Amino acid sequence: MRRMPAQRTDADCTVREDPQHPPRLRGGAVVLIASTRAADGTYEDRTGPMLEQWLRGRGLDPVRKEVVADGPEVGRALAAALASSPDVVITSGGTGISPTDVTPEQTAPFIEREMPGLLEAVRRRGEESTATALLSRGLAGMNGRTLVVNLPGSRGGVRDGIAVLDPVLDHLLEQRDGGGHEGDPSSPPSTADPTRGATVFDAPGDAEARGLRIEGDPAMDAAAERVRHASVDEAPISVAAMAEAVADHRCGGVVTFDGVVRDHDGGRGVERLEYSAHPSADAVIAEVAAEIAERYPDTLIAVAHRVGPLEIGDCALACAVAAPHRKQAFVACDELVDTVKQRVPVWKHQVFTDGGTEWVGALG
Repeated sequence: MRRMPAQRTDADCTVREDPQHPPRLRGGAVVLIASTRAADGTYEDRTGPMLEQWLRGRGLDPVRKEVVADGPEVGRALAAALASSPDVVITSGGTGISPTDVTPEQTAPFIEREMPGLLEAVRRRGEESTATALLSRGLAGMNGRTLVVNLPGSRGGVRDGIAVLDPVLDHLLEQRDGGGHEGDPSSPPSTADPTRGATVFDAPGDAEARGLRIEGDPAMDAAAERVRHASVDEAPISVAAMAEAVADHRCGGVVTFDGVVRDHDGGRGVERLEYSAHPSADAVIAEVAAEIAERYPDTLIAVAHRVGPLEIGDCALACAVAAPHRKQAFVACDELVDTVKQRVPVWKHQVFTDGGTEWVGALG
């Protein structure tokens, strides 16, 4: 019987390593996180540690990470990173369609040779889980000897990017250094092993939660039936309503999240705000809930995002996850909140106490 760990970190996401074949890669890498909220400390960077761990696991050293605000700061950070000629620069965030998502535009001037197939593969892989992955506009290509890749700001998008890049990274850098093509009889045989030293990431908790059955637990329903509520509308929402929606005698743990409007942002006082949503938002939040229910098969899911004008203290995002055991519920609720914030096309218009206003995009 498999047991869930007492504590969970991104190290739990490592599912494939062969200690007899150490990583072949040599050189350095830079990870740039494009997120205004993460840069000002109001949102935790959840994708940077995943990328750092993967790159170090492939043997790259040093691996430097920087968090910058969306917009021109991304271009300035890219220029500074490329000046040191690292082997790899990977950005995460700012690839969506909100007004502040401009990472591809900031990256384009630095791309000397495009490699569109990489991001096409990332988008196709993401589409298997959610159609909104096709909205990501990331670029990939070479700047001199440096591979530059834009990945989405979601953990799911980064996992897809790692899965695509990991098997080809050895060969890509070998070609950059003048190595032959695979199958070319004029080239010396390649000893590259696409799985050598690789690290593949699943969602936090996947290794234990997917298919986990604890002896004696009752059978749960199909994923579609375990999504008890998913909506984006103007009606007031509450954690209590979400908790009631997932109430079930089979579940001994109910974890909730109450995202309320605070009175400050980035050092400025907030007077009020208004959320606007794309027409697809209701369908996207339902997709996200279904994806989490599929990923965590013992959970019941309820989630709602409010749009329209909100006052300080109003609930903007309410979630509840129930499961037979608390750790299943904690892990799934954490992933649910992060994925909703990254993928559901909702925008926030803030009105500050100093009279200024600001639009903040939801997609990363």
